[in-house]
Amino acid sequence: MIEASVNKLDPELIEKERNVFRYRQAGWTFDRIANVLGYSHPSGAHAAFKRALERIKDESLANEMRELHRFRLEAALSAIWPEVQKGNLQAIDRMLKILDRDAKLYGLDMPIKSEVEVTSYDGVILRERTREIIRTIREARRSPDSLGSGVSETGAITGE
Repeated sequence: MIEASVNKLDPELIEKERNVFRYRQAGWTFDRIANVLGYSHPSGAHAAFKRALERIKDESLANEMRELHRFRLEAALSAIWPEVQKGNLQAIDRMLKILDRDAKLYGLDMPIKSEVEVTSYDGVILRERTREIIRTIREARRSPDSLGSGVSETGAITGE
């Protein structure tokens, strides 16, 4: 019988995930991390990074990661700021992307408010209203003073 070790964590795998996390903190790309740690594709390194984040119990480490990202965003903004002040449209576009990322990182954007109007119809009411309309049309066809054309009892078109 083969015993599954579902709850048993592989220490080598955990160490590899820690290394992915450390390299990512240092600014490495997932492509570079994958090459150094032997992942066949950058997506493997990315998945290991996500698993490492899930394992983080200490909120201070997550806050440290946020602060690291904040520092990098500030450095990027500082690097392009002289061009922004000159009115360089590409630099302004880049600045807006940096500020957007910063707002997402710290949840600064107001939630988007959506209003949805839902109309539901009662089938019984619809059927009754349809019958009323049909009765009204039939009565109008029979009335001698009705306007427009109609269909006689024999099927001939009248009123033209």
